[in-house]
Amino acid sequence: MRGARGDEKDLAELPIPGKYRWVPEGVAPDSRYNVAQLYARLAESIRDGKPVSPGFDAAVTRHRLIDAIVRASETGIRQVIESSR
Repeated sequence: MRGARGDEKDLAELPIPGKYRWVPEGVAPDSRYNVAQLYARLAESIRDGKPVSPGFDAAVTRHRLIDAIVRASETGIRQVIESSR
């Protein structure tokens, strides 16, 4: 993941905190990584007998956020995201 802060123009590699990594270090950082992460979380939920998280509500929230980011990028206007709750 790459990003910048404030007035910085150049994007830099952003470190992902270890608490968000559920697969072994050797997994390649490509689509295999994403699938492995998904399976690791699914397995954890099955073992613990808990619902898979994030669920549908989180997906809707993320899609609204992404849509707002796209609108802001296209229009140059700051977007306000309404809470769904």
